[in-house]
Amino acid sequence: MKINDTLSGLLLALFAAAIFIYAGTFPSMRQQIGPALFPQLLAGGFMICAFLLICKGLRQTRTEAWFSLPPWFGERRAVFAYLLVLLSLVFYICACEALGFLPTATILLLSLSMTFGARLAVAMPMAIASALGIHCIFYKLLKVPLPWGMLESIAW
Repeated sequence: MKINDTLSGLLLALFAAAIFIYAGTFPSMRQQIGPALFPQLLAGGFMICAFLLICKGLRQTRTEAWFSLPPWFGERRAVFAYLLVLLSLVFYICACEALGFLPTATILLLSLSMTFGARLAVAMPMAIASALGIHCIFYKLLKVPLPWGMLESIAW
């Protein structure tokens, strides 16, 4: 999907203005440099980037549309694969607490691999090994508490 840079620049300008206004509500300190300085400097940088995007986008409106869909958007399989990625995130959010990370990640990785063309003989071991590997990295090394769900009785 291609969106004209003018629209992106306008959104960035609104974001920068919100940051600048909100940072102005931070409490002031006795010294001149207070907690609002860095967010307001960042907002100023965003505003400069927004201005440049708007200028670039206005130059492009002579040759390009404001909004255009990609060529793959007409292919059913590609649209299904795109939507499946988005639905996978929703599924993970809804199912992870009840099922647990390991089954949820395995289901997601298996379904996405199969959708993108992997054979079941390759996708199944890859999904299981990847889910276990990701779990070990986050749970053991990074100490991120992942839900066990229905596997609570065998939690390590």
